[in-house]
Amino acid sequence: MSNVNAITVEVTGVHRSGTSGKGNPYCMYTCFVHLPNIPYPQQADFYAATPSEVPQPGTYECDIKGSIKDGRAVFEIDPRQGRRVNTQPAQAKAS
Repeated sequence: MSNVNAITVEVTGVHRSGTSGKGNPYCMYTCFVHLPNIPYPQQADFYAATPSEVPQPGTYECDIKGSIKDGRAVFEIDPRQGRRVNTQPAQAKAS
């Protein structure tokens, strides 16, 4: 079993903003998360208070934070706290 402390997240730059039913502003942004032992990245949405908090498009290494909520194990990642990872373009990898 591998010991995973961080996970790779690709921020797409796609986000949407609005106001919740309680009148609170919100912003959701779309990412692709690379999960261990899963062959393809999985799409996920993350929250930000404002569009200015949405990370720039790119690849980030994000720490995994575990906790127990309501008696269940919960693992969270926050791309806003991630470390930018430089990746090669797909065309360069194929060469």
